[in-house]
Amino acid sequence: MEPVDFGLYLKKKRKERKLTVRQLDLKSGVSHSYISQMENGARGIPSPEILQKLSGPLGVDYNELMKEAGYINGVEVKNTKTAEEISNEIMKLLNSNHALTVNDHVLTEDDRNTLRGMLDRMFPKKDEAP
Repeated sequence: MEPVDFGLYLKKKRKERKLTVRQLDLKSGVSHSYISQMENGARGIPSPEILQKLSGPLGVDYNELMKEAGYINGVEVKNTKTAEEISNEIMKLLNSNHALTVNDHVLTEDDRNTLRGMLDRMFPKKDEAP
């Protein structure tokens, strides 16, 4: 799907919900300027994470948005967790007492600390964001 076509689809869905661009911003956490640029075709197809944020407020199933954006073709995506949710689950595993292995390598405490640091840098807590 072309960005312009997706933008028109997005705008139609937003209007069906009787939402302004700013209201969708507040409900989804996606900036109003980015939404406006998508709707006008000035931005490309948004990432799956952005689509996840928009799906609830637009009342559109995430799989439908993924199809409309051209990410999938008749295949349903089973994992609809955000990167932050996945990061939190990984962090819980790293903080557990379970033995963890990657490619037959048992993770040491140093390995776990390295991974924790990487996750903290990749997904800073909202109050720590730059």
